[in-house]
Amino acid sequence: MNDSLENFLTDSGEFILDSLVDNEVVKEIPVIGTSINIIKGVKSIRDKIYLNKVKTFIDKLGSINEAQKERLIHESKRDQNRRVKFGEALYTSIEHSESMVKIEYLAVAFEAFLNADIDNGELRLICHAIKSSFSDELMDIIENDNYSSDLKFLVPSGLAEAIYIGVVSHGTQQGPGYKLTSIAVNLREAWKKYGEKRSN
Repeated sequence: MNDSLENFLTDSGEFILDSLVDNEVVKEIPVIGTSINIIKGVKSIRDKIYLNKVKTFIDKLGSINEAQKERLIHESKRDQNRRVKFGEALYTSIEHSESMVKIEYLAVAFEAFLNADIDNGELRLICHAIKSSFSDELMDIIENDNYSSDLKFLVPSGLAEAIYIGVVSHGTQQGPGYKLTSIAVNLREAWKKYGEKRSN
C-alpha cells in the first residue's frame, strides 16, 4: 500500500472512529462496540469499509430516547449468552453487507427492536434474512406492496416459506405455493413505520 493511500485510510478512519467511540448505541451493542475499540489505527481498506458501515447504521438509526436506551441496556444485561448472540447477529450482518441498502434495513429493524415492535430473537432472524438475501429482491419484497420477486428463491434466506395445498386427483400432490414468513412481514411493517419516513 502506498503512503498516500495509507495516510488517507488512517486520517479518514480515525475521523469515523472519533464519531463512533463515544456513541451510546455502539457502547451498548456487544461485539460491535468491542470491534470499534480494537481498531485503533485504520491501516486497511477493509477496516475503513467496516467503520463506514457502522457509521451508516448509526446515522440511519439516528438518536435514541431514554426509553430506547433503557431497553437496549436491559436486553444486553439479561443473559450473557443472549447478549453475545444479539451482538454477533448485528456484527456479522453489518460486516458482510455488500450494499448500504442492507445497512439501512438493519437500522430499521434495530429501531423496531428498540421500540419493542420485535423481540431479540426476531431481530436476530431478520439480521440473518437480510445478510442472506440479494439486495434487489430484498428491496422488492420490503418496499413494494405488489412485489414481483419469485418467493421460492427467497426460502433459503428465511423471507419466504413453502405451503403445501394437499393432494389432488389420482393421488398426485400439487407443487408447493409460497408465502412471506413472519420475519419478512415484520421487516415490511418496520420499513413502513420507520424507513419510509427517512426516504420521503
